Amino acid sequence: MYEYNDKELGKIIVKPDTRAKRIIARRKGEYIQLTVPFGFTPKRLPSLLDDMRHRLTKLFTARDQFITEDSVLETFSFTARLSRTHLVENVKMRLKDGNLTIFVPGNFDLENSTSQHIVKEMIRQALRHEAKRILPEKTRKFAQILHLQVNDVKINKSVSRWGSCSRRKTINFSYYTMLLSEKQIDYVILHELAHTVELNHSEKFWNLLNRFCGEDAKTISRSLRKYPSKAYQLLRP
Repeated sequence: MYEYNDKELGKIIVKPDTRAKRIIARRKGEYIQLTVPFGFTPKRLPSLLDDMRHRLTKLFTARDQFITEDSVLETFSFTARLSRTHLVENVKMRLKDGNLTIFVPGNFDLENSTSQHIVKEMIRQALRHEAKRILPEKTRKFAQILHLQVNDVKINKSVSRWGSCSRRKTINFSYYTMLLSEKQIDYVILHELAHTVELNHSEKFWNLLNRFCGEDAKTISRSLRKYPSKAYQLLRP
């Protein structure tokens, strides 16, 4: 095993392996590990890196979308963390007192895309559960205060919009809304409630929504378009 430093890619650890039949590249923390067949000569490395540079650069982008044991994901109603333990054979989760713990077995490979999908799906399940618990109740309380009629509140997994309202006064919310701040969540709810009165985005709609929000609604709307939540970037498909 030996180390090589590339100006663009940084630290690279080359690991010869008698079992390797091809070159395998993985990101390990802040460096790239290249597993190479036994007999690979160091003088081949510069040309190999040039050939693989585009692929190796993508490793850093892909790895930034990984959830690791150091990840702490904040949502509106809970904080999610991973816990590696020998007490479980399969991935399990526990949501209690505002903490979501994803228990993973000792041999669980978090570098694997399938493993990442399993972990992320568990967090999405928790988001859906919390959205169903919190958003309908919040919506009905606001509707009662504002003397508005809502016939139903549903939860979906939309990534194209936070919420929607039908002519029948059925409001739908994406469970990803639970990754917003409380002020932003309240805005999304009030936005859809305003649509029970005005189905379009006319000046009358925005004036009504300004009154509901007690401030300039478009300013809050712009904050949603620029929302930088780490959890949102990790969990959104």
